[in-house]
Amino acid sequence: MKNRNKTTKFPVARIKKIMQKDEEVGKVAQATPIVISKALELFLQLVVDEASRVTAARGSKKVEAYHLKHAIETTEMLDFLKELVEGVPDPSAGGSISLDMPGESEPASSSRRKGKKVATSATEDGDDDG
Repeated sequence: MKNRNKTTKFPVARIKKIMQKDEEVGKVAQATPIVISKALELFLQLVVDEASRVTAARGSKKVEAYHLKHAIETTEMLDFLKELVEGVPDPSAGGSISLDMPGESEPASSSRRKGKKVATSATEDGDDDG
């Protein structure tokens, strides 16, 4: 069943399927999954906006897990999520991620660059031989 209502960002059919997995839920009115989809969209917008605010306040360009953690801890409406983010290391609270050396915490991007260099040098080697 495709999402025919283009005003929702989340799959209504999947939301309905998840709701019906609960034995206590009987029939689901057609509008219910649409309302839940919109509520989910608004909730995620709040979380992302708060994390973005924290990211900008810390002078970072990329939203990190600890930005989400700080947003959840400082927003009263998100208190119910605190248990989920307890284990996330926060550099401002003495965590293991260094704010001074941004390159140290991003090994994946440096390995991608190495891959590109290898690919370009392989191309150059092919040009020299031919």
